[in-house]
Amino acid sequence: MSESGMITIREWDPEVFHRRVLELEAEGYEARLDSYQVLPEMNPETGEIIHLRSVDMYKSMPNSGR
Repeated sequence: MSESGMITIREWDPEVFHRRVLELEAEGYEARLDSYQVLPEMNPETGEIIHLRSVDMYKSMPNSGR
């Protein structure tokens, strides 16, 4: 995690990716929707296409004075 509170989630497994995002949202992080990517890659040994999912998340600041 960087000092600014921004982290990047990168996972090949979609279930693991979504579980990590949900866990971080429960801890007060928010996803930067414009950073969400699904990148196809080919396994050179099998020819199978796999997808890397990534998203940047940042720590939400509590609203003060509300």
